[in-house]
Amino acid sequence: MEKIFNKRNAFFLAGFAVLFKIYLSAGLELHPDEAYYWLWSAHPALGYYDHAPMVAYFIKLTTLFSDSELFVRLSSVLVTVFLSFLVWIFSKKLFNEAAAAASVMVLNTMPLMLVGSVVITPDTPLFLFWSFAVYFLWKFTESGRQKYWYVTGLFFGLAMLSKYTGVLFVLCLFTYMIAGKKFDWLKNRHFYFMFAVSFIVFLPVIYWNLQHEWISFTYQLKHGLYNAEFATYVSEYLGTQALMAGPVIFIAGVFAAVKYLRTRDPEKIFLVSFSLPVILFFAFTALKQKPGANWPAFAYFAFSIMSAQYMLGSKNKKNLLIAGIIFNTAASLAVGLHARHGIIPVYKFSRQAAVADATNWFSGWKALGRNLKERDIEYAVTHSHQWGAAIAYYARGKVTAVLDNVSKNRFNQFAFWDIPGNMDNAKTALVRIDNRMEDDLTLIPGAEIYFVYRNGIPVRQYAVNEVDGYVMRSDIKSARRQY
Repeated sequence: MEKIFNKRNAFFLAGFAVLFKIYLSAGLELHPDEAYYWLWSAHPALGYYDHAPMVAYFIKLTTLFSDSELFVRLSSVLVTVFLSFLVWIFSKKLFNEAAAAASVMVLNTMPLMLVGSVVITPDTPLFLFWSFAVYFLWKFTESGRQKYWYVTGLFFGLAMLSKYTGVLFVLCLFTYMIAGKKFDWLKNRHFYFMFAVSFIVFLPVIYWNLQHEWISFTYQLKHGLYNAEFATYVSEYLGTQALMAGPVIFIAGVFAAVKYLRTRDPEKIFLVSFSLPVILFFAFTALKQKPGANWPAFAYFAFSIMSAQYMLGSKNKKNLLIAGIIFNTAASLAVGLHARHGIIPVYKFSRQAAVADATNWFSGWKALGRNLKERDIEYAVTHSHQWGAAIAYYARGKVTAVLDNVSKNRFNQFAFWDIPGNMDNAKTALVRIDNRMEDDLTLIPGAEIYFVYRNGIPVRQYAVNEVDGYVMRSDIKSARRQY
């Protein structure tokens, strides 16, 4: 099997993954969420309503010379490169070169990585900094050199500065301390200094929240954990994780975690401790809320190494590992090519399936932006931060997007940005978008209706009303109050 799991093959596959991600990054239109984060980068701040700010900083850095789709997403591609090298170094240090090669192959062919991570989100910097924090914590465990506590604290803080779920590092850390019997760490002053370093790094977000009534922290607690009604999405969540990691790799990883928890091998216990608690945490949240498929993505740094090492344990498992890598690669290529070229005939199943196709999110926005620019529109008023962001990006330089439904119950980052003062007599378009093809937009008086087609099937519609001047409702203005 060394003929397959070696350094040359591992980095050939990793290089192919990078090229494929560049191909998709350059060719796919931005998802509205990506456009939303791009809009954040145009308004630099210490914090944002929805998330911590690092994703905006990444986008700002990569779009200094171009704001094309490729450069908006460029940090996602670069993170793949860094993670491939880090997985190689870490896995080789823990086990051997065959395990390192297999781990790089597993990580890069997971649908989560090969196609999912093309999309730039707060998970992109979180995945990177979390992985470095895990790696340097192991460096301390291995060497006992106290300086690694401070490096770990730095990257833990940067992970928190990327997405608040980086706090799960603490859960994983204490899981390892219990499972690995590292209670002596509690007597080490440098252990506490690590948290001090991470706190200092995270201070800008704390300061921003202090200035804004803790609004971002409150939103995320309610969004991620709280729901007045009990509703379980656990089976759906676990199913999506099997798809994100690939069914063979995911099931193997679960078996590995169960087996490794019963060992006294510190390397294996470490990998379990920094992957399984994250996956289980979001399974717990699925009892109350529907978790995003990408939420536990950062757990797959350690999980990929754990799965690969476990499946190298016997000839039959190695064959399954090869099959899992081949399946993941084929499935990811199919999804990626479908997103760009619509190669899967989803419409043959049903019109509803064609409309519900998640890859529809990556098409049609450029045409909308072009339509508004050709009309010489100054302001586009719409009802969703996603639609507003997509308009802002694809009509950039000519059209300013404004939301007309910001309130205490429908808050987003647009509430923190000033409403233009000259809308009363400016050429304005009222834009209503229906992403599910459920509304009869012809009922809107004076609206022109447009459709987005994929494979001949209308999958989105939008209505455009031109008006000479628009007066924002007073309750929308008041919802922005001191922000």
